[in-house]
Amino acid sequence: MDDEFADFVPDEDEEIPDDTEDLEETTPEDPLEVLARCREYTDVEPFEELKKEAEGFLRGEVAAELVREKWHVLDQELAVRHHYFQDGLRFQEWSEQLVVTGRQIFEQFEWIQDQMGRLDVSLETGQELEAAYALEQIHASLAVLKSSYQTLRDLQASLPTLSDNPMVCELIRVGQLALEQKIPMESFLERLVVYADMQDRLQQALLTAQPAPRERSILDGERANLEEAFSHQQQGLEELHAFAESLDALDLEKGIASLEQGSQLQLRVRERLLQTVGAEDTRACPFCGSDNQSQSRFCASCQARLPENLAVQAEEISLGSSQGSGLPSHFHRLVSAVEQRQTGQLDDPAWQLTLSWFRELYVNVCRQRDRRKPPPADIPPEQLELLEKAGESLNAGLELIGEGLGLLESGEELQTGLDTILRGGEKLQEMPAWLDEATNLTNALQESQT
Repeated sequence: MDDEFADFVPDEDEEIPDDTEDLEETTPEDPLEVLARCREYTDVEPFEELKKEAEGFLRGEVAAELVREKWHVLDQELAVRHHYFQDGLRFQEWSEQLVVTGRQIFEQFEWIQDQMGRLDVSLETGQELEAAYALEQIHASLAVLKSSYQTLRDLQASLPTLSDNPMVCELIRVGQLALEQKIPMESFLERLVVYADMQDRLQQALLTAQPAPRERSILDGERANLEEAFSHQQQGLEELHAFAESLDALDLEKGIASLEQGSQLQLRVRERLLQTVGAEDTRACPFCGSDNQSQSRFCASCQARLPENLAVQAEEISLGSSQGSGLPSHFHRLVSAVEQRQTGQLDDPAWQLTLSWFRELYVNVCRQRDRRKPPPADIPPEQLELLEKAGESLNAGLELIGEGLGLLESGEELQTGLDTILRGGEKLQEMPAWLDEATNLTNALQESQT
């Protein structure tokens, strides 16, 4: 026998264990001790609430179903944060440090999603130690996210200030790169779509708002300024589309100047509205982490839209605000993509990116729909009927949109799939009317009681 294998042969007097009982065993950790390692506060309130319920569950004081309710709230919060992060940032033309930081944030979101699935399964199967380990991993990832967001803000702060409006600043930067032919014009047009969408959402929010009396007074007084602001924004968008065709630096300057004019008018109205709420009632933006007044609809720092209720989430798939008559702007983007795909003008990666974008919006609203709470038991029958009709419109619209998306993703019957989605969108547009009628009924009942 070769000497190099001699160590693998036991000596004659060496004792070999007969079974696993002689092998060293490790004692499993106590789930409560694992959870105790998550003491540090994360600034993500739904997770803190989940930790409290999970501790009660591990002590045998809380039912698993209550923990799952908190799990759903956290899952919703993380989905919103991830969505707005994806919708609000593009890293491919930034510095290398920003690219690395952005990728780290995406990786953390993906890891947290894996651990959320692990937690869900462990709660269903009663594996307490697995649940504790999943919570520990989520806690650690949230700490990394917090640090990465701060790094991201620091890196962005070190960039030249081209505008007080971060999104206009982004358009200037990318427009200049496109003008110098350092990046494709498609990258600039992508930013333009994001900015136009933000304006659509802001305009729709103002149109459908149910303001308090002081807010209504401010909005009525500023109506002319708001109309002028949106007019400047629309003019700027048209001028920037002209720049994308002409590659003329003058068109870029004119378009940015128009956007700046509109942005300043909007900022003045926003500041007046913020003065009507208490400064102590704030919440963090899921995109940049900046504090905002609790009633704010858009972040004062980065202008990302803040998470709102189901009716507003439905507008994510009802997808913005309508332009004149017909369906909202996001549907127009999908229609355009299908037309370009049919004529061979849209390659496969760009087509798949569009489908993923629309699918994510659709999934977000389905999650919101599935987790909505039932109406109060003592709600008047008339109002309950209106809310049920709103729910029927939502369900029917989402069902059609899901069916149409399946056809688009299969690559077959593109026109049929698009037509089905558009029918779903029209069904969704019925929902706000029912909700408005329910709100008006509530107001009338309250007035009659006084």
